[in-house]
Amino acid sequence: MSDEAVRKEHLTGLDATEKVRSLLKQYRSAMLTTVIGHELHTRPMGLQGKPEEFDGTLWFFADDRSRKVQDIRGGAATSLIFQSDDADTYLHLNGRADVIRDRQKMEQLFTPIIKTWFPEGLDDPHLTLIKFDAARGDFWDSKAGMLQVLAAFAKAVVTGKPGAGGNMGDVTLNPS
Repeated sequence: MSDEAVRKEHLTGLDATEKVRSLLKQYRSAMLTTVIGHELHTRPMGLQGKPEEFDGTLWFFADDRSRKVQDIRGGAATSLIFQSDDADTYLHLNGRADVIRDRQKMEQLFTPIIKTWFPEGLDDPHLTLIKFDAARGDFWDSKAGMLQVLAAFAKAVVTGKPGAGGNMGDVTLNPS
């Protein structure tokens, strides 16, 4: 069965934004992947800001000397992967990342935990922001949790036909 055959939702515009907002509440971090040539580099990033304010843009603090910043400045393709085993939700977003220095935005997003990596806080000369503008993505959301997955498994075993283990679909936020 192809991936397209099992998709349930195809969300665009405000519906897509609201779906991503609802999923973002489950995550505190993301795996940021940059692609330069044929090389993929993935690393964890702390999600900044309030999920309910998601408007298509996500923010991350970074060190301007880091490989991820150099990759982004070099035009790397970027994506984010989110996973919450507790909530049985998964989200993958593709988009465009930019490295910016915006003191006002940094002040808005800064929390004391950031001092773990930047002891000088907002005055750290290497502190910068990664702005990720999401374009498209895919999600998997098993609202009923493990019981629904077990029921889908049982159906597959008994009938020989795939069961639905949750909700899945794609979102188009900012087509380019």
